[in-house]
Amino acid sequence: MSARWRPEAALIRLGNSVAGRLRCLERMKHQQRQPVARALNRNNSNDGHFGLGLRELKKLDKLRRIKEAAADLFTSKGFEATTTAEIAERAGVGEGTIFLYAKDKRDLLFDICMDELEETRSKAFAKIRPEMPLLEQLLVPEVVMYRQLAKNIRLERIFFEELTFCSGPQAERLRESRLRMISRIEHLLLAAEQRGHIRSEEDPAFVARHVFFSSQSAMRWWIAGHKPKVSEGIADLRRIYTLHLRALNPSRAAFGNR
Repeated sequence: MSARWRPEAALIRLGNSVAGRLRCLERMKHQQRQPVARALNRNNSNDGHFGLGLRELKKLDKLRRIKEAAADLFTSKGFEATTTAEIAERAGVGEGTIFLYAKDKRDLLFDICMDELEETRSKAFAKIRPEMPLLEQLLVPEVVMYRQLAKNIRLERIFFEELTFCSGPQAERLRESRLRMISRIEHLLLAAEQRGHIRSEEDPAFVARHVFFSSQSAMRWWIAGHKPKVSEGIADLRRIYTLHLRALNPSRAAFGNR
């Protein structure tokens, strides 16, 4: 015998079916959102881009690809031989996109190397400890810098060559970076003087400037050498810094255990 048709039962089944489909659709939407959410969380937590939307993250990803492509091509082909069209093709973007981030390839080179330089310097100075002898305090950041430069010496050579021709905002950025470096050295000298490790009637800012310029000249000399070794560059710099310190009436504590 056929079951009696009950309208209320049919409505219940229909309601359950609709609710089930809605739950299924909601799960699908959630699953589609998960990769994006993971990408946002990954970038926000690890890369320091907290709060950025997907559009901003995509822009940052394009810039990253452009910089990586440019660095690879500058290193393999040379700066002059590389074109912005080649950089765009390697990065997987339109050539016009490059000019949203840099006015020309020299500007792009400068951004690549200056970003790395400033990040490395900040990390390097964070390794200094107050109890270190002054000589070691001056050398510790340079060891970090030289090791970083040695990772892609060809690109760094190009950068140092092109520094001569930088102008406008890039020249101002370079000047500000140098002033920050000189200020850090000055603080090290003042702290050493307060501890009685050095004595001088010279202006600490002048001494810091002189120390910085000497270190930059030594770095250029090292980079231009044939197969430069970090250990040799630091040994040369140690001698240069030692000469500077001897002019500042140092105590033995300024040099540490030597």
